[in-house]
Amino acid sequence: MSRLIFTFMTCFVMDNLLVSFLPIHPIVGYYRAIPNVFLICLSFFTFYDRGIRPYILAFIFGFLYDVCYTDLIGLYTCLFPIITFIMVRFVSQMMPINLLSVMAMVAVLVIGEESIVYFMVNTMKTTNMSTFVFIKYILIPTVFFNVLVTVVLYPILKRQFRAYQKNVLNEF
Repeated sequence: MSRLIFTFMTCFVMDNLLVSFLPIHPIVGYYRAIPNVFLICLSFFTFYDRGIRPYILAFIFGFLYDVCYTDLIGLYTCLFPIITFIMVRFVSQMMPINLLSVMAMVAVLVIGEESIVYFMVNTMKTTNMSTFVFIKYILIPTVFFNVLVTVVLYPILKRQFRAYQKNVLNEF
């Protein structure tokens, strides 16, 4: 279990580190990519554990995400458990675990998560960005960036979560 928490903490911190150290902003234009490494890790974890642990981790790290990275307390605290519920209930039971399906799942999750966050921020009038600008300059680059991150993280997370799954099965 400590290995699992370390994996989630690493992905949580990588969200901030990728913004700080990688040249996510291309030289041409005003494009922005928002890393969602923790969301990738959480959604991939739902394939390996369909119990209560993904919900607990989603709630705890959603609260930490709100405290550390956003100004809206409660947004990710509610959003991550809802995404986890959808993943556990519907998606992880129907999809095979392979790189292409995980890439497609991450693309859909990032589009959904970023759209909900944009809707909430736009509803509260804390941004003056139009929907077209959001889609063109933030959403599309974010999806492509997170799919590339998924390709890099897939073998690492798969190995970690399979080891976790074996340990859980050996406990019973």
